[in-house]
Amino acid sequence: MGAKTVVVVGAAGVTAALVAKSLGRNKREAGTAARHPAGWKSVTIMGDAGAFATDGYPEPLNRIATALEIRVEPAPGDKGFEVHARVRDHADGAGAIKNEPSDHELRVALRDAKQLFETGEILRPTPRPHGRRPPTLTGKAVDAAEADAKGSGVL
Repeated sequence: MGAKTVVVVGAAGVTAALVAKSLGRNKREAGTAARHPAGWKSVTIMGDAGAFATDGYPEPLNRIATALEIRVEPAPGDKGFEVHARVRDHADGAGAIKNEPSDHELRVALRDAKQLFETGEILRPTPRPHGRRPPTLTGKAVDAAEADAKGSGVL
């Protein structure tokens, strides 16, 4: 493969990564505009609702619980239960995370509490069993996507 081909393929890859990042940013910005008007975030959890709040909520959610209003309700079709949470207006404990939890921090806490309750651990994409990913262009793109994905998407 000639040097000219390598340069063209590399430039096409960089262009594709920049376009994908731009499209992802526009999609996220559109998603934040469509947030619940009252600020509620919800997650459905498989299991017994009575065991969820026993001795406090799971740690990821308990860490910011004083700044939140939390409701636990049965899920439709007897499929576990739903946890609804939002930041309280002028909560006394709002200093738990940077004065007041952001939407991102609330989403991460709900997602982690769900994983901890259902599986007993918070699932992480790292460390990888095969070791460290080489610092290639595509490896950096995947690392950035993994870091950004935790607080995005469907709960």
